[in-house]
Amino acid sequence: MSTAVHAAAMAEDAAADLRRRMKDKRAAIERRITDSRDRAAAASSAFSAALLEARSIANQTVSNRGISNSWPPTSTTRLFFSPFGFGFALLSNLWFTKLSEQKQHLRKLESDLAQALSVQASRRSKHKFMTESISNTTATNEHLRHLAMDRRSTRDECMNAISNQLKDIESLEAESDANGDKSLETALMWYDKFLGFQVVGGEGVKFVFNKIDVQNPDKKYSFCINLLEKDTSTLKFLFLSITVVWCVPSVDDAEELVKDLNCSNDLYKFVRAMREMFQAATISGILCYIF
Repeated sequence: MSTAVHAAAMAEDAAADLRRRMKDKRAAIERRITDSRDRAAAASSAFSAALLEARSIANQTVSNRGISNSWPPTSTTRLFFSPFGFGFALLSNLWFTKLSEQKQHLRKLESDLAQALSVQASRRSKHKFMTESISNTTATNEHLRHLAMDRRSTRDECMNAISNQLKDIESLEAESDANGDKSLETALMWYDKFLGFQVVGGEGVKFVFNKIDVQNPDKKYSFCINLLEKDTSTLKFLFLSITVVWCVPSVDDAEELVKDLNCSNDLYKFVRAMREMFQAATISGILCYIF
């Protein structure tokens, strides 16, 4: 009895387990069916969209090629609307698209090539210009270097010539100074010996004569001159004038001779005139001595 009950219980458990598994399988199958339906609907929608796009492309291609869209369709139209026609239209459209892209790419390459050639030509022109400029600069530098060398040689020649001339001038000046000193000494000795003329310095310049009076050749006649500064209030500057400090013996026309001396500044003429006046006064006997 217990064995039969146990077997019945086991059978019920097995049946319950079978029902549960069948339920699970049925739910899984239903899910698969739902997923398949969804995928089919999505594929159908995509196919419909692709078909519409293919038809529009085919219609555009047909219109571009001048094929009539009248109904009923001709054999050519039926060819385009057939699966093979749609494929051919799609391939044609893709081919034209690729061809357009290739043309644009080739145009871009051609433009880039032209730009590169232009840049290359510009660089060649700049290189040629720089080469010519460098050549001209080199030639100019060489010419300037030769000019500088010529100028240096000319300068050296001039310096040598000037140095030689300076040496000659120095030697001539030395000879002239020696001869001049000798000539001056000779002239002073001659004036003193034959004319009795002497010049003595001090406060002013003293001129002494003798050999004027024939009867008394050793008799001395002298005068002294000095340079004075006079302030002229009207002209507002210092005026330099020569005046006779004293004259032994005195002569009447000495003042006139001094005025002429201040106008002409000819001292030699003044000295000769004073000696002549001494001689004339001695001959006429009108000299008077002032001490």
